[in-house]
Amino acid sequence: MGFEKIIAAVMLKVLVNGGNKALERMDEHSKDAMGSNERLLMQILKDNANTEYGKKYDFANIHSIKEFQEKVPYSTYDNYAPYIERMVKKGEKNLITAYPVIHYAETSGSIGVQKKIPLTDRSMQVYQDYSGARMFALANRYYRRDLGKKLPVGRGLNALEVEGGTMEDGTPKGSVSGSVIKKFSKFMPYFLTSPLPIIFPTGGLNMQYMKIRFALEDPDMTYMVSSFMTNISDMLNFMKNNWEMIVEDIANGTVNPEMVKDAESLEPIRPFLKKKPERAAQLRKIFEQGFDEPIVPKLWPRLSYVSAIGTGGFAVYTEKVKEFIGDIPVDYFVYAASEGIFAAASSMNDPKYDLLTDSCFFEFIPTDGSSDEDHPLTLDQLEVGKEYEIVITNLSGFYRYRIKDVIRVLGYHNTMPQITFAYRVSQMVNLAAEKTTEEHLSNAVSDLSNAIGCQIDDYCLYIDYDVNPARYVLLIEPDHPLSTDELKEYARLFEEKLCHANVEYEVVRADRNIGDPVVLLQQLQTHALWREFKIYKGASPNQVKPVRILDGPQKEKFFFGMLEEGSGREVLEATQ
Repeated sequence: MGFEKIIAAVMLKVLVNGGNKALERMDEHSKDAMGSNERLLMQILKDNANTEYGKKYDFANIHSIKEFQEKVPYSTYDNYAPYIERMVKKGEKNLITAYPVIHYAETSGSIGVQKKIPLTDRSMQVYQDYSGARMFALANRYYRRDLGKKLPVGRGLNALEVEGGTMEDGTPKGSVSGSVIKKFSKFMPYFLTSPLPIIFPTGGLNMQYMKIRFALEDPDMTYMVSSFMTNISDMLNFMKNNWEMIVEDIANGTVNPEMVKDAESLEPIRPFLKKKPERAAQLRKIFEQGFDEPIVPKLWPRLSYVSAIGTGGFAVYTEKVKEFIGDIPVDYFVYAASEGIFAAASSMNDPKYDLLTDSCFFEFIPTDGSSDEDHPLTLDQLEVGKEYEIVITNLSGFYRYRIKDVIRVLGYHNTMPQITFAYRVSQMVNLAAEKTTEEHLSNAVSDLSNAIGCQIDDYCLYIDYDVNPARYVLLIEPDHPLSTDELKEYARLFEEKLCHANVEYEVVRADRNIGDPVVLLQQLQTHALWREFKIYKGASPNQVKPVRILDGPQKEKFFFGMLEEGSGREVLEATQ
């Protein structure tokens, strides 16, 4: 075993050991889920009693969950923004949290204004334990217990990127996932196929090209990881569409000029560009066999697992990735946001998440109206199959914070609820009390895809208020061009499938409270181009989420500008 592999093996062991402790904590907390969550709340209140926020709401005299709910109101980001501005611009401390703030996560702003979320040393440690360390430990457990094998040691493809920069007070900023990577930067060459100038980019390079190029150079790659499954899906699709260019560059030790903004941008990469004609020949032979069968196991025979958030709105991308990877195990990673890591997968190939009772204190508002907002439930009161808006109190100074997410309870691990993300409240369409969610749309589009015999790679919904009654306009991105002559039939089928997916929609349609839907065709790669556009405009690739609702002028302009000829606004105008 070479020096590099020895280092990689030692580091893998360290991470697996740390991850095993996290998995053991998850199992231990599952035996007394409510008790562990209540203890966390009482500790948070005690530690933060002397903060400005804690004094305002009398944390020192709160001794029960009931008192907490009576004294502390629900909150949103707007409640904390003035405090955060004082923290960032004036360096004030002890305002909303007594824990040291070591990082700020700048959100993507996908559902509103961009936010600056403080992360403390405690919250960052939780992220580290339950994301990266848990990932390695879970894969190791799966291979040893389920397959009777050792987890292969090798480097992986990391689709994440690490942004630099600091806030006005000098505190580092960027995505949470990127910050976790920074802590292990000196070991990254032993763990990742991308050179450090790609992991910590300075701009001017096509990152999809760079990452997949260096990954393809390594025949012994053992895993793929990203925040979201979209990143992996986009990268594999880029590989599929550009493999000839990539293979030629690997053979010659070059970079296609179209993948580089200028010569200066390429300078940090030059030392890593080596001619590899033998590997290029292997790759060409594999690619020339086509993509009818999963190609990833042929390209990387030792690839052991793929880890990324792949549930909820990302489920469609998980299915796309599986077309490339076949039966390679999937770790569905975590359910998290910049405000906290809320749950994590405890089993490989299982899209259920265990709530993390040492990360946040949880409250739940039933979406079926069985309990009003003033009387939220705790995790010991949840029922399997029901949906709840989740409310968190975290380790970074947010108390009874409504993140506007709805989860569904799928089962229990001992006494711990196992959940999945269902939809964002802000992304629900509710024209006539029909409450169409992302999940309803996803199910309807999936059924529509089967009905027309064409895979729909992506989609989004526009609400047309220029007609009375208002109506849904579904923009679909098929995997190959479709005829615009069939738009009326596609709309009829979409209507049928959505009525089946959402009974309330069927009711309001029968009462003619919503107009006839319209289906329009998007050009191929429309949604991938949107993600590239957002990244070009400064958004972190780790945070760019799928667009499902066209809820702003920028999205409307972009997506309507990417429709197939004969499938534009003229179709809407003709039916108004």
